[in-house]
Amino acid sequence: MLHQVDKSEKQKTPEFKKDFYIQQLLRIGVYKYFGKQLYELSMNELQDVYLEYYVGGDIAN
Repeated sequence: MLHQVDKSEKQKTPEFKKDFYIQQLLRIGVYKYFGKQLYELSMNELQDVYLEYYVGGDIAN
């Protein structure tokens, strides 16, 4: 029998969070940041980019 991960466990994984940020940024048309593809960014960089573009620059600072 395969081990099944419930939804709450899956949402806590770093990969899920990174995928979430990338999908949200792609949705609004952000494909690169300072010449890097989104998937090349670290988690901290992705969070910063998300705050800057998706939430708004004034909130991120």
